[in-house]
Amino acid sequence: MAACALAVLAAVLACVCIQQSRFDPAVMVAAAASPAAPSPAGLLERWPEGVSPMSGAEAFTQGTLSDKIDGKAELYLSAGFVSLKSQRVSLAGAQGTWMEILVYDMGLPSNAYSVFSSQRRPNAADAGMGDYSYEADNELCLVHGSYYVEVVCSGSSDPARRAAEALARAFIGSTAVAEHANVGAEQALFPTEGLIAGSIALVPSDVFGLDQLRNVFVARYRDGAGELTLFAARRDAPGAAAREAAELRGFFVADCGGKEAPPPPSPPGASIIEMDGAFEAVFSSGPYVAGVHQAPDRASAQRWLGVISRRIAGERP
Repeated sequence: MAACALAVLAAVLACVCIQQSRFDPAVMVAAAASPAAPSPAGLLERWPEGVSPMSGAEAFTQGTLSDKIDGKAELYLSAGFVSLKSQRVSLAGAQGTWMEILVYDMGLPSNAYSVFSSQRRPNAADAGMGDYSYEADNELCLVHGSYYVEVVCSGSSDPARRAAEALARAFIGSTAVAEHANVGAEQALFPTEGLIAGSIALVPSDVFGLDQLRNVFVARYRDGAGELTLFAARRDAPGAAAREAAELRGFFVADCGGKEAPPPPSPPGASIIEMDGAFEAVFSSGPYVAGVHQAPDRASAQRWLGVISRRIAGERP
């Protein structure tokens, strides 16, 4: 009886194996008819001559940005980051030369300018395209409306630079924007004398270590053998500017251990704080909160305080 049962089981197993070894023609036809998964759409519909995609475009969100730019994601996120698309391309006639274009949607033109100015290299040269742009070494960076764009090359040869420029212009020409970045009024607050070229920047958050202080324009200046920073930010109302000035003053004194010096004669309500051998100056004027950061001595802080306060007085409507 046991032998009979084993024989039946063996027959069933053989039948199963035979059936599995046969292909159903209907299944094969269905598999052949199924379309392949579409490749990700490219960043551009038409690429400049001599430039061709190496792969499909990649997309990153707020939650995955650090997968692409680990270590720098917080800068973009704090400035209003929405999304990132990137794609690698090759350059014809230059074996081994490739470029990557990274397009950051920052939501607002001011946000795009913020990351652009914060990332600017000291040796950058104006590239003459978009709302704002520069070239430095193997990079071309620009602002186009709410987009911050980087074109990063594998080398810094002239052909690679020209291809990067063509790629950037192709993006600008094919991408309509509702509003362009324009920080001319803010830049005009800072005098040109003593200004370190390319140092005007919009800092999105944690300005000078104060969490509540956001979206502040800063500019670095030479002062004798040292340097200092002027800063200014326009707020919605004079009351908001006055509150921020008081918060920053309190932060320097209460949280950073600064010692408030005698009040300067002007502008009214200004404070000068000594902190670890450097001097901070803070004041508000109309809708502006402004001042001096890390001046080398009190006289310098007082002098530059007068400079920025007069500039603001001239710009105030």
